[in-house]
Amino acid sequence: MEKNKKLSTNRGKDPSQLTKLMLCANAGGRCQFEGCNKKLFVDGVTLSEVNNSNIAHIVASSPDGPRGNKDSYELSNKLENLMLMCQEHHKLIDDNPEQYTVQKLKNMKNHQEQKIEYILDGMDYPKSEIIIFESPIKNITDVKVNYKQAVEAIRSEFNNPASSHGTIIRVQNFENYRSSSYWTNIERELKYQVEHQIELIYKYTHDLQLSIFPIAPIPLIIKLGNLLGDKRKIDIFQKTRTPDTWIWQSKELTNEFKVKKISLKQGCEVALILSLTAEIDISRITNVIDVDTIYIIKSERTGVDCIRSMLDLKAFWQKYQAVCDQIKNVDGCLEIKLFPAVPVAAAFEIGRRYMPEAFPKIYIFDECDGFFETITIGGKCDE
Repeated sequence: MEKNKKLSTNRGKDPSQLTKLMLCANAGGRCQFEGCNKKLFVDGVTLSEVNNSNIAHIVASSPDGPRGNKDSYELSNKLENLMLMCQEHHKLIDDNPEQYTVQKLKNMKNHQEQKIEYILDGMDYPKSEIIIFESPIKNITDVKVNYKQAVEAIRSEFNNPASSHGTIIRVQNFENYRSSSYWTNIERELKYQVEHQIELIYKYTHDLQLSIFPIAPIPLIIKLGNLLGDKRKIDIFQKTRTPDTWIWQSKELTNEFKVKKISLKQGCEVALILSLTAEIDISRITNVIDVDTIYIIKSERTGVDCIRSMLDLKAFWQKYQAVCDQIKNVDGCLEIKLFPAVPVAAAFEIGRRYMPEAFPKIYIFDECDGFFETITIGGKCDE
């Protein structure tokens, strides 16, 4: 009987009332044609309540209809085969089935419904202030953090931006990158920016969470972490090149970190080499300083993607903390010369989790035509 009905009308079943309601809910009451987003139940001019919605079939309800095929009857009332559209775009897709293919319409539907779900899921996320930190690399290469990508990253960690544009800290100095005056002045500027921007935010919102997006020389990122400290709720992010995103690429532990100690002679001149993004040859250190002991923390997988998850970052930090404890409390040495080849997240954590009473004073070196001393963490300069 049902088969005869299909043949006489040449159309499959109409969607049920529940299916229609589900379609409207999934679409957010808006046209699902890519780029339209028209509200379908409110008049755009008078703002009165109307019903301007059409229910469009991806595969036509009839085999003879636009994009119709042998599955038309079976798919006729299925939610996955229906799109909510305005009248204009419903007519457009059915008048041009060769252009608006089944796959193209499916992609439109899926993309729009995922976007609606993404927005609605995030309505109750806690707020986090996006802190963008920019400073030219080696005082040559200008840098820029994409705010939209930063928003996508914090949403991936189930937070919403606390303000519409975030807080931008940008420091720059036109002196010679290797000069002591460059680092003295740029450090002073960074302290000023943190005090007058971030501390001002905390003055009015004591429990605000921060999300940090830094592109800057590694010593400055370490210093930023040190200025912010570990008493506040802070998330650190780092950019990947492939894919082009700030979203953490894994939730799992993806790397291991090993420690090696090299004793050259008696004494307390200690160098700590962090070979994470690249290997640092020992000769490059001994050419710069007279060192008695060298510690090396090396990642099993060296490269820009050596830290792909928060668990990787935690694993690195545990090794780093253990080495600092060993140097001060076992070896009895009160200073470290630090040579870091690390991603920005590791640099930030080195500064943020520094413990003045437990860790040695740290002299941070950077590389630009050879290693040279930059900023110090710990000691009277941080009091």
